[in-house]
Amino acid sequence: MPHLVAIVHSYYDEDPRVRRAVSAATGAGWEVDVLALQRPADEPTGIVDGARIHRLPVQRRQGAGLFSYLIEYARFALAARSALRQIHAASPVSVVHVNSVPDWLIFAATSLRRQAGVPILLDLHEASPEFFKMRFAAHDRPLTTRLIARLAGGLVAWAERASVRAADWTLVTTPRMLTRLKREVPSRAASMQTLLNVPAVTRFRSGAFKARAWADGGELRLIYAGALTPTYELDVVIRGLALLRSATPPINATLTIAGRGESEPVLKELAATLGVSSVVHFAGRVPMDDVPKLIAESDIALAPTRRDGFTDLTISNKVYEGMAIERVVVASRLATLDDLIPEDAAIRYDSGSPASFADAIRRLHKDADLQSKTIHSARALIAGGANWESQSAAYLTLLERLSVEGRPKR
Repeated sequence: MPHLVAIVHSYYDEDPRVRRAVSAATGAGWEVDVLALQRPADEPTGIVDGARIHRLPVQRRQGAGLFSYLIEYARFALAARSALRQIHAASPVSVVHVNSVPDWLIFAATSLRRQAGVPILLDLHEASPEFFKMRFAAHDRPLTTRLIARLAGGLVAWAERASVRAADWTLVTTPRMLTRLKREVPSRAASMQTLLNVPAVTRFRSGAFKARAWADGGELRLIYAGALTPTYELDVVIRGLALLRSATPPINATLTIAGRGESEPVLKELAATLGVSSVVHFAGRVPMDDVPKLIAESDIALAPTRRDGFTDLTISNKVYEGMAIERVVVASRLATLDDLIPEDAAIRYDSGSPASFADAIRRLHKDADLQSKTIHSARALIAGGANWESQSAAYLTLLERLSVEGRPKR
């Protein structure tokens, strides 16, 4: 039986991309171990999705400073390196699947490749240099912080290239990211491919949940399910909601925000300032398996991403999840969104503009034909291959090739 070890610097139950990959591998008969973070209340080991989960004693410090992140990443990488060696000693590993961020987490596995020839698959969930610049090098930070961030940003870009060169195969989430990476590391271009970050239709099929009629009971329900960080412009959404409710005539729109993150206190204060606290519900962290039902009970699924150099290379899986469950999706306009999603399958608004967001909701609310046409186009896109059932076949083929052929020739 082939043996896969997945390494991910996150809480396993909260990472849908890794869980989909692991479920595909166990379903195909692979023995799978996962090395992940451990919350204080988590058991150190367990069985989830048919895989053995090893929770290493490191916690995420969301919203922490640069050096706190570096210490956290280093601690996890060292713990993963040690755990990987122990797992391999007990049952020889066929492939190691390393998930970023950080990209350089791959070096937790390179000693195993040197000693035993085990191939390494690097899965770049994010565009790390652009993410770092967005997260730490903002112009409103003190000059010293910006200078340190600029130096560190160069190291992050170097680490990405070094990690790709060290990998036997690299996966990215969007074609735009693939193009950028091939330009940055042309010597490894032949061993890169896109694996879209799309949901499993079996989890998000609309027929599994009670259908909700549009604005049933006179309430237009908006839903956001994801991280509460500056990357996602929920401030724009809340301001847009206030515009909708104060318009003439007003729209009785409500908003549920399911997730956690550093932006939560600021968003709650903003809702109170604008007088919409009573219609903005902060649900906190919702288990990943409960998200499809939460979306199905709403009218509009939101993917409000702040546009910058980082987000123009990526696409939120919130877009695909909303489409898969046959809810109308309203998303900020991004370059990759325009690459992958037809205009008639998801409604766009201008990033950063509450007025544009409110106008998009208003157009949808009064136009039943637009609602049905958008859902129909989205359904066709999901059925046409934008689903994990289609993408997993490519993933399993790659795992099989790596396990049989070993390290590709350079």
